[in-house]
Amino acid sequence: ISFRTNRPIVTLYRILTMMMMPLLQTMPALSLLRHGAFLAVLLLLLDGTGVCQGFVVVLGQTRSGHHNKSPTHTKRPTTLAVGTGHSESPGTSAAFGTDVSITLPSFSIQPEQGTNDDSSSSSYPSPLHHIYIQSILTDEQAAQALRMAREHASTTGQWSQPDTERHATYATCDFPVEDCPALQDFLDDECQVTEQIWQLLTTYYGGGGGSSSSGLEYDDLTYLDFFVAHYEAATTTTTSMESTTTMDRLEAHRDGSLLSFTITLSPPEDFDGGGTFFEALKQNDNENGVVRPDRAGDVVLHCGKLLHGADVVTRGSRTVLVGFVDVAEWRQRPGVLGQACREWGRMDVAQRRHDRQVEQLQSKESRWPEVHPKSSKWLPRHTKSHLQLPFVPAFASVQRRADPTFQRLRRMQAEDDFLRNILLPAGEDAKGEWIPFDSEDVTIL
Repeated sequence: ISFRTNRPIVTLYRILTMMMMPLLQTMPALSLLRHGAFLAVLLLLLDGTGVCQGFVVVLGQTRSGHHNKSPTHTKRPTTLAVGTGHSESPGTSAAFGTDVSITLPSFSIQPEQGTNDDSSSSSYPSPLHHIYIQSILTDEQAAQALRMAREHASTTGQWSQPDTERHATYATCDFPVEDCPALQDFLDDECQVTEQIWQLLTTYYGGGGGSSSSGLEYDDLTYLDFFVAHYEAATTTTTSMESTTTMDRLEAHRDGSLLSFTITLSPPEDFDGGGTFFEALKQNDNENGVVRPDRAGDVVLHCGKLLHGADVVTRGSRTVLVGFVDVAEWRQRPGVLGQACREWGRMDVAQRRHDRQVEQLQSKESRWPEVHPKSSKWLPRHTKSHLQLPFVPAFASVQRRADPTFQRLRRMQAEDDFLRNILLPAGEDAKGEWIPFDSEDVTIL
């Protein structure tokens, strides 16, 4: 739930306040207490100094600014629409827009009392359990970047079809920012996007000063990819799955980078739907866990290893800047990523095994090798029924591991453990053990 404030509305409320002030002054104290909630909201709306930047109901709780409470036991709305306020105060990003934090719920299995299981020893929530939404571009800067991107895409045709060379597994209609020098210079020089992103990432995911602080620094971050992606609603005669030239969504996936961000360039009136959905924010089939900023220039910062995707655009087009940011290896705990990938891979194999057996069941061409009737008496009793079927039946263990609820829980548990343990605490990193490579010191024999 969100609302916007602008100068005409503020002026109107000020006039109403001046008219109501004599009445408010005559109210007894008990009546003022009864109307305390109304007065608080009214005063915040009237604040023209930039302190009130809008309220957002996120995950069932009213939040303004950073809020790190776990929403595990609160009801989540289907869409997390990030509301913003507007102020004429220049300077920091929060002065003209959104400043919101979302905490992912915990899925980790708690060890039983008396055991020494410390696989999830890191405290919850870790820095990577948070999703942040900040405003880093003004409306004018977002509009200028969108115009440059559209002009480049129109000239080169790079939005005409998904780029399967750069993103082979999850291809998107995009082009690298470096392919458009004018846009790259605008984002670096005038908007200072990289500087702002690096500051936010090191502050949110490396700061805090507590035991969970990783101490990330600018030198620990590098771009793995930085591109402009374009989503367009499917027409009434074709769907996104049938079209090879446009895309209106992106299925659930995990990025190749540890940290990722998405900057919305299209104004909210240009499209319906869209946004980034996170599997960890879903509670049931009726809730899609979408985070959807409602102003151009807002950035969504999150761990790239979260299972996420782009929600379907139902009208218009949505253009975003997407960045994959890698973290230096000396900041990561060895073996954590490999363990998470093995668990996610096991779930993929279990699902594929079940699907394959279902395909064999439905196929008339597949036949199980025939066994002579006289030989069947030597087989165990529980396998004799299999000889009459044209496929290897799915055992109960295969069906259980392919169950959607079981699959989601195991994936989320592995994801939760990864978020807790991947970043080394400050002081435990192995940066001092890494020797910088200098090509001038290499002698070719």
